[in-house]
Amino acid sequence: MDKPLVGIPYKLADGKRISVDVSISVKEVLEQYDRQLRTQNRKDRRYLDFVENVDELDPVHTQPQEDTAALIIRIDSYNSLYAAIKKLPELQRRRLLLYYYKGLNYRQIAELEGVSITAVGRAIERALFTLKKLLTM
Repeated sequence: MDKPLVGIPYKLADGKRISVDVSISVKEVLEQYDRQLRTQNRKDRRYLDFVENVDELDPVHTQPQEDTAALIIRIDSYNSLYAAIKKLPELQRRRLLLYYYKGLNYRQIAELEGVSITAVGRAIERALFTLKKLLTM
């Protein structure tokens, strides 16, 4: 007995579109694999590697010359800020750095991580609240 076939649209490397006929069970396996692949891609995007080295985040190198005392005070405040940022939960730290240092907006971060814009906003808001508490102690 012949198994029923269904067409799967497929785009070739040269841009041509074709339809490949496969059995329903093969189509289900391919769809399951595609879902797993998309899920893994979303997970991979969520765990981006961020620069832990504060030298790349430190704007001291781009500032004009200033007196030594002011420079030491500013560097000390940056060190305090970086130490406080490192104390944040990984999710809040990642979203805060994407927003402030990488210049992404809430929508871009939400799309990158596969979450809602509201979740991104709340995480950044909580991170700022926590930083304020840590830096005013």
